[in-house]
Amino acid sequence: MFGPKKKNDTINTSMINTIIGNNSKIEGVLTASESTRIDGVLEGKIVSESSVIIGENGIVRGDITAVEILVAGVVYGNLVAKERIEMTSTGRILGDLITKTLVIDEGASFKGNCTMDVAPDTKAESPVHTAQPNTRELKPEDKPGEKPGERPGKNKKSDPEKEKENHI
Repeated sequence: MFGPKKKNDTINTSMINTIIGNNSKIEGVLTASESTRIDGVLEGKIVSESSVIIGENGIVRGDITAVEILVAGVVYGNLVAKERIEMTSTGRILGDLITKTLVIDEGASFKGNCTMDVAPDTKAESPVHTAQPNTRELKPEDKPGEKPGERPGKNKKSDPEKEKENHI
């Protein structure tokens, strides 16, 4: 579990087709059908049909939608990944996450909400908790109208009118 990562446990970075360089700044919507790497600043939205990688120097101010997202830089926005979101130890996210798989390395920072979709075939049965009414037997001191330590019918002041009704 805490050992070294397996070879296929990480996002494939070998085929990156779009790179936003270290000294670049882009404003607007970036739409890509292939893998994209951001090492500069992007202010806007990213929509990808593949992987999006935010490098250590990368800053994104906007939402990201992709199949896989790797964050080693900073993202101010919501992330939606069909398969996986991974944060390296230098990654920072201020926004909500929606994904099937989430990997957060030690040292990473995330502030927001996370929703993880579970595939129907792998959904674990959750235990059903049914509320049970309090079935504890009431002790005389618990009964309404009686003070703790009093026994029913004892230690009470008698009401002469009620006693007359009971004798008739």
